[in-house]
Amino acid sequence: MNKYIFILFFSSLFAQIEYSNYLNFRYGNGADDYTYDEIYSNLGITLNRPEHRFEASLSLELSNPPEIGLKEEGVREFLLGYYNENFSLELGDFYKTWGRGLILNQVMYQHLDFDTGARGISIEYQKDDLTLNVLGGESGIRKSTTLLGGYNPRVPNYFLDQNIYGSDLTLSSSGLIMGFSLLLTEQSDTDISSTIGGMRFEKPYKKGDLFLSFMHKNSERNGAENNLETDKGNGIYVSNVNYIDDWSLTSNYRRYRIDIKDPSERDNIVNNYAQALDIQRSPTAYYQHSFKLLSRNSKQANLNDEVGLELELTGPIGDDKTLLVSYSKSSSTKGWHSNEFGIWNAEPLTTTGGNSNSLFPSSDKDSYPFDELFIELNGYNKSGNVFYRIGFDYLSDTFAVLANSDVSESFEVNKAITFPSMVNITLNDLWSIEMQLELQRAKKGFETTNDGKSSFTSLLSEKYQKNTFVSLTANYSSKWSLTIANESTNSDESLSNFESNTWNSMSLTYRIKSDSALEVFYGSIRGGLDCTNGVCRYIQSFEDGLRIDYNVSFD
Repeated sequence: MNKYIFILFFSSLFAQIEYSNYLNFRYGNGADDYTYDEIYSNLGITLNRPEHRFEASLSLELSNPPEIGLKEEGVREFLLGYYNENFSLELGDFYKTWGRGLILNQVMYQHLDFDTGARGISIEYQKDDLTLNVLGGESGIRKSTTLLGGYNPRVPNYFLDQNIYGSDLTLSSSGLIMGFSLLLTEQSDTDISSTIGGMRFEKPYKKGDLFLSFMHKNSERNGAENNLETDKGNGIYVSNVNYIDDWSLTSNYRRYRIDIKDPSERDNIVNNYAQALDIQRSPTAYYQHSFKLLSRNSKQANLNDEVGLELELTGPIGDDKTLLVSYSKSSSTKGWHSNEFGIWNAEPLTTTGGNSNSLFPSSDKDSYPFDELFIELNGYNKSGNVFYRIGFDYLSDTFAVLANSDVSESFEVNKAITFPSMVNITLNDLWSIEMQLELQRAKKGFETTNDGKSSFTSLLSEKYQKNTFVSLTANYSSKWSLTIANESTNSDESLSNFESNTWNSMSLTYRIKSDSALEVFYGSIRGGLDCTNGVCRYIQSFEDGLRIDYNVSFD
């Protein structure tokens, strides 16, 4: 009898247990000592009971070396969680987002080696229209920067450990959602601490949604002779969505004045103690491109000092076409002027008492202006077997103010016009082909004015950089894919040791299941910026090499 009870108990127990196992293997061997070997595995177990559930997950990594980041051998992350209808408790590595991230938005972009998760404890209580989250833990940030010695685009040389403690309260009443947050941080190896407080409001209505968020940040550190230094900053983010028949209009506004610095210190992530925290990741409102040339030309957000607007209109044209129009404009909240001694001062403009573009973005080059207009038409033919995307993009970005005095001006600029296109043709039940063509003309260099005479000096060997990307993919039975790609330019600015301005590649992919695939790649990939949601990193070019990617899920 005891044997049957034992069997019945464990049979019932295992019937309520769910398993998940994800494995990712990546190997690369290219010229110029570009090699990597990575194995990443995530194991998960869930025990479901009528009134609650338990979850446990463990992430392992063996990378020697990784493509980007530090060598890892062992446990990367773990999480133990208990959840019921009103209460949850998590121990280990957690990722939380409060509201839309103005105060806390923890993310992991493994392809950029950017991880803002924390290891500690998170407790959440939810009852009716109330949700309370309390957390505490340690977060470790790592980056690559040219401000420190030993710079390598693939290996971080700047490390920041900090303890975080905070709470977030969300209330709902009569259709209005309100949130109140408080976050405290302490850097482990310095005497720097920050206090961030804020509130948010969201109101859905019949044909849209309005979101409004505020934050205030106070930073302190012990300076020379133990003198306490303080710095205060603030931010606001507004988002509105309106639906007009089948069309939608999205507008975003942001104004971040968290740590305003002159051009000589603006990008100093090492010494600017009051800068926006990486765990914040405030909304950027920049359009996220999927085309290759446009993605590489993305804007890197400045969460310390930026005011910006974005408008996005999308809707159908007829029964089988969709039009998308996106416009973004941003700048710093101050313009900058240097005197004869090279000392920077905010522009003494009179429109708002010295803060000319404090409320709205400026087009003056001393304010780091950015403008982008993107238009896309996509749709199907009448037979439904051809899908296409045709676009146009204009971008103008002033990302360095080098000099701006009464006698001379110098700004580093990037201007580009891009025509991206893609066509996917379904030939029959087994075969389909996809063709992609992108054309781009860019102007990158220095606009200079001396004694009233203007000139332009290109960063490249040519005044205009002409980029082309072409790819052809054949798909068979939703299992096999063969892609041949070519990218070329007349002048390259990458940090590669190779002089070739052409990158050719071929890849073969076999989809074992819907969530499992093997890809074998041979060829070259052009280097440049890789950006995700305003987080950017320079990626080294991969020349004449082999890559193997294998990922599989066991459920």
